[in-house]
Amino acid sequence: MRRLAFGFAFLWLAVAFSIRLYDMRSPQLYISALTGGQRDQRATLAWLQGTRMSRKQPQFGRLVVVDARLDGKMERYASTALPQQWQDCLLWLEEGPGTVQAVASCPGHLPVRLTAAGQSLPGLGPDSKPPLLHELLPLSAVEPDKIVNRIHRMENAPAHPSLLLLGMLAMAPLLWLAIGDLRRLRRLRGEPAVEGILEQTDKGVFTLRSGDRRVTVYTEQGEILSVGLGRAASLSDNMAVEGLRAAVQGQVERTGDTAFRGGESLRLGPGAILVVGDHLSEARRRLLLDVGLNTGLAVSGVLLSAIVALGMGW
Repeated sequence: MRRLAFGFAFLWLAVAFSIRLYDMRSPQLYISALTGGQRDQRATLAWLQGTRMSRKQPQFGRLVVVDARLDGKMERYASTALPQQWQDCLLWLEEGPGTVQAVASCPGHLPVRLTAAGQSLPGLGPDSKPPLLHELLPLSAVEPDKIVNRIHRMENAPAHPSLLLLGMLAMAPLLWLAIGDLRRLRRLRGEPAVEGILEQTDKGVFTLRSGDRRVTVYTEQGEILSVGLGRAASLSDNMAVEGLRAAVQGQVERTGDTAFRGGESLRLGPGAILVVGDHLSEARRRLLLDVGLNTGLAVSGVLLSAIVALGMGW
């Protein structure tokens, strides 16, 4: 089951990589104007962008405004559409009490004003020319190219909720394994019904020896759990495991004692488990580790799916 989960995980990675590659196939952008300024410990950057002139479709541009700290960490950004002839627009900044906004003045259209918070504040300056800036200083502490590339990267990585859903489905086998191991762990609590050394095995029948006591165990309805014997031993009905320790835990049906060498017979119920290979304590420890491992892998896979689905890891 864990191999199936890993196979689903690789399939999810292939799908996520394909979707993100498709997202990166966006038109190349052209920046016609860029400006910026800084005040105190914050900087504001604004630019006009659109698709390249060589493309045949209509060239629609956008005004992008970003607020960032002087250490380069981006705080917020906003964008809005521009008229079709956006290449002829002029760009400048206006300052007001506690805010800075960008103005795009396009011929034949009203000025487009925008702050990094997505607001349009009228009355901070004239419509026809840049105002005089008193507190806003030229941009010197922030590299504009890094801010522009970061915005383009975020715009090329939109959220895909389907990737989160696919990631959760891919991790479902691991959660199923963890739940199954947890149920087995609960069934292994308490003292064993019988414990001893495997003396003879046959298809569906095991003989346990504990001193002079010999118990024949029929496993048609129960479950066989191997401890450190590998997948083949846990799934095989005919195991060459004579000499190993074994224990029976859970609901059993005693079919009666026999007079031959003090032997008796047990039949496993639907919820009983025959543990082969070690003591019940070791089986509990291994199951607990498997529960933790499978749960950790499943949770990590879901978190990774959420990060990629939100576009944060691309």
